[in-house]
Amino acid sequence: MQKWSELYSRLRSATPSLSEQLIQFENAEALPALAIVQDYRFIGANSVALSYFESIEQNFIHSTPYDFSPRIQSSGRNSVEYGQQQLREAAKGKIVSFNWLHLSQQGTELPTKVTLYPFSLDGNDVVLIQFTPMDRRGKRRSHSSNGFEDLPKELMSITLEDSAEAVYITDEDGHIFAVNKAMCRICGYSAEHMLGKTPSELNLEAMINDGIAPNPLKNKGSWQGEVWKYRSDGSKFPAWQSCRRIYASNTVYFVNLFSDISEKKRLEAKLTQQAMYDKLTGLPNRFHLIKILNKAINNIKQHSTMIGALMFLDLNGFKNINDSFGHATGDKVLQLVAARLETCCLDDAEIARLGGDEFTLVLPKCKNKQEIEAFSDLVLSLFDVPFEIDGQKFYLSTSIGISLFPQQSDEANQLLSMADTAMYSAKKSPNHIRFYNAAIREAAEKKLRILNDLRHAQSLGQFSLVYQQIIDLENNNMIAVEALLRWKRSSGEILEAREFIPLLEETNSMVSVGLWALEQACNQMSKWHAQYNDQLKITVNISTSQLEHPDFLSMLTKVLQQTQLPSDKLVIEIEESALIRKPAMIAAVLNELKQLNIGIAIDDFGAGLSSLSRLGSLPIDCLKIDSSFAQRLHEPQGKELCKAMVQLAHTLNICYIAEGVETQAQKDLILQMGKGYGQGYYFGWPATAEVFASESLSLLKKA
Repeated sequence: MQKWSELYSRLRSATPSLSEQLIQFENAEALPALAIVQDYRFIGANSVALSYFESIEQNFIHSTPYDFSPRIQSSGRNSVEYGQQQLREAAKGKIVSFNWLHLSQQGTELPTKVTLYPFSLDGNDVVLIQFTPMDRRGKRRSHSSNGFEDLPKELMSITLEDSAEAVYITDEDGHIFAVNKAMCRICGYSAEHMLGKTPSELNLEAMINDGIAPNPLKNKGSWQGEVWKYRSDGSKFPAWQSCRRIYASNTVYFVNLFSDISEKKRLEAKLTQQAMYDKLTGLPNRFHLIKILNKAINNIKQHSTMIGALMFLDLNGFKNINDSFGHATGDKVLQLVAARLETCCLDDAEIARLGGDEFTLVLPKCKNKQEIEAFSDLVLSLFDVPFEIDGQKFYLSTSIGISLFPQQSDEANQLLSMADTAMYSAKKSPNHIRFYNAAIREAAEKKLRILNDLRHAQSLGQFSLVYQQIIDLENNNMIAVEALLRWKRSSGEILEAREFIPLLEETNSMVSVGLWALEQACNQMSKWHAQYNDQLKITVNISTSQLEHPDFLSMLTKVLQQTQLPSDKLVIEIEESALIRKPAMIAAVLNELKQLNIGIAIDDFGAGLSSLSRLGSLPIDCLKIDSSFAQRLHEPQGKELCKAMVQLAHTLNICYIAEGVETQAQKDLILQMGKGYGQGYYFGWPATAEVFASESLSLLKKA
C-alpha cells in the first residue's frame, strides 16, 4: 500500500480553485479527514479519516464508501445507488456536497457532511473526499446513544436468536460456530448440521455472484450486497447480505446477516414489466425504446461500415376506426398490428409502441440505405391484407419516417424527433416512406415558426376576410357570396386558408378564429343587404371541430341575432369527412341547423372520403364540386366524372356549385350538364369587402 503523503502529492487538477483547495487542506490548523476513491473504492486515507471511521489502513483500503454506511439512508435512498451516483457526478468535474450517515467499523453512527472533489492521479480520474462531522461539537455521536450496551446479555442473545434475519457467525477459517433460528428456517438445515462446517462445505453460497469476490472481507472490515444462496434442497434464492469483521477479546469474528429477498425481486420484476412494456400490446414502451436505442447506438459505433435506423410508423385511417367503431375495436386492431409487426421483425428489428397508433422499429445494423428501404417496403406490405375483427374488415396503411444513427445523431431522443418529423413528411409522399434530411428539417422549422406566429395572429388582428361571388350559370346573376379567410403575417406575407387551417387545428384556435370569421361575414352581409340586395346569401366555411363543439349551435344563433342576418341567408360549408367522423353527432347538428333554416353545403365534394349512402338521409342543400374537376373538363374521364356529380345533385334534388371555373369553355361545358351555379376566377377574384362592393355589388345598389 502506498503512503498517504505520496498519493496526496500526486493529485492534479487543471482547475486553479481545486489546486488551491489542496494547499488549503495542507495548511489547515486542524487537518480534515480525507480519503481518495478510484473506481468506487478507497485507495488511500489520511490518519484523521482512519481515526474517524475507527479503522486501520489494512481494513479501510479497497473498501467502498458505502461499506461504512447503513443500507438505507435516513432520506430513504439506497446507500449503494446514491453513493455511486454522487461519485459519478464528481467524476464529471463537479464539486459535490451532501449530507450522509456513515457507520464506523465499530458500528458508531457518524452524521457527516461529505464533499467530493474531482482530481487526476497519474492520468487516472479519482475523487478526493472530505468528511466533516455534522454534530454540534464536531465529534461523533456517543456510542451509548442506542442503548444496546446497557441491555442484559441474555436479552441480546434472545433478540439475535429470534431475529427474522438469518445470522451466522464464523471464525477466521470460516467455520460456523453460531446460527439463529431464521438461518435454519431459510436454508433448511438444522443448527447441529451447520455448526463446525464452512458455508462452502454446506454449499450455502452460490459463487456466481457477478463482481463479488469469494471472500469479500479479505481486505476490509465490512461488506454488504446482493448475493445468491442455496437451500438444503438445492434451490437457489436471492438474498441481501451484510458481513462485518469484529475484534473482541483478542479474537476475530465474522458476523454474517442475510434475508431472503425473493418476494422483493418478484415485485421488482413485475414493476419493471409495467414500467418498460405497453400494457395493451406487450411491446416495449417509449421508456424501454430509449434504452434499446441507446444500446444500438453504442454497438453501432464499433462497426464503422454499418448504419442503424430508427423507423417511426403512424397508422393512416386508424382515427376513423376509433371514431366509427369505438376504442375497444381500435384496441383490437392495434393488437393485430403489433402481432404482424412482431412476426416481421423477429430477427431484424426491435419493435416498440409509443402510444396511440404510433410504433417504432429499431434496425441495429444495416449495410446501406437500400437495405433499410427494402425492409420498409416489407413493413408496408404487412398492411396490404385487411385486419379482420368479428367479421368486419378494416383497411389500414402506414407512413414511415426514418432517421439514421450515428450519422444523423447519437442521441436517442433526437433520433426519435427526427424520425417523427420525417413521418409527417412521409404522409404526403407517394410511397409513404421518407428519410430525415435537411429539407425536412427546414420544412419542420418553418412550420414551427408559422405555428408560433399563428398563436398570436388573432390578438394582433392579422386575420381578414375576402369575398368571391357565386353565379347562376344560366343568367350570370350573383346569387351568393363566399367569405374566405386570409392571414397577413408580420412579414407582410398573405396566406390562404388552406395553408394554415390545419395549423389552427393543431393550436386549438380553430373554434375561436372560426367564430370570429362567422361574425365578420354575417355582419358584412347584413350591411350589404341594407345597401344592395337583401336576397344575397353568404356562405361560410365551418370546420369539423366547430361542428363538434358543444356550444356551436348556441354560438351560431347568437351571431345571427347580433348581426340581424336572416337565418335563410346563411349557408355553412362543411367538409366531406365531417359526415364520417362522428356520423350520429353531425347528423343531429345538421338537422338542428335545418330547423333554423340555415343552408348546408358539402365543400370540395369529390376530393375526399364520401359516404354517398348518407347524402340522401341528411339535410344537404348543395354540393360544391371540387375545383380539380373543372380543371379536367378537357379530358374525357374528367368530363364524365363532373357530369356524374351534376347528375347526382339533380337526383338528390339539391343544387350544385362548380368551383374553379376559369374559362368560358369550362362554364359552357358545365351548364350543358345541367342547371346550376359556378364559382371561380372567370366570374371574379376574391377581394376585400370594399373592393368587392365597388366592383361586384355597385350595379345592385338599391334606389
